Amino acid sequence: MTIGIGTLRQGERLDLRTVLAWTTLAAGGIVLLFWALYLSDAATLGQDDPLRATFEGAFPLADVIFAGALIATGVLFLRRHEAAPFLLVVSAAMSVYLGILDVTFYGQHGLYTPFTADAATELFINALCLGGGVFGLRAAWRLWSTR
Repeated sequence: MTIGIGTLRQGERLDLRTVLAWTTLAAGGIVLLFWALYLSDAATLGQDDPLRATFEGAFPLADVIFAGALIATGVLFLRRHEAAPFLLVVSAAMSVYLGILDVTFYGQHGLYTPFTADAATELFINALCLGGGVFGLRAAWRLWSTR
């Protein structure tokens, strides 16, 4: 299966599995990078607010598992393993779930307002989680429906 996102060489197109492989590998790396920066105090996203800091403190283990699932998904896609679409569903569902948790908490506690750089960053992360998760679920469905 190919998707029309550009050509590599004349007549050669990226296939969906390759795009998913590199996207999930990159996403897993970004999640790990975020926590490395956050835990080393290089990124201070909400750490000055005790409510946000307590909430974010609950996520490192879940996000490391999430990152591991994303990276494993990418590796399986690169190896053309038949379990890759299944693990994509797992990763995508985790992404949607974690995004919903963030949106619910931040929305209930009014943490998106005032609209600061931290709030914008959090909204961007939430949009990536929700949008990426929905994209992953749709892609997995597409792969399964063309078997």
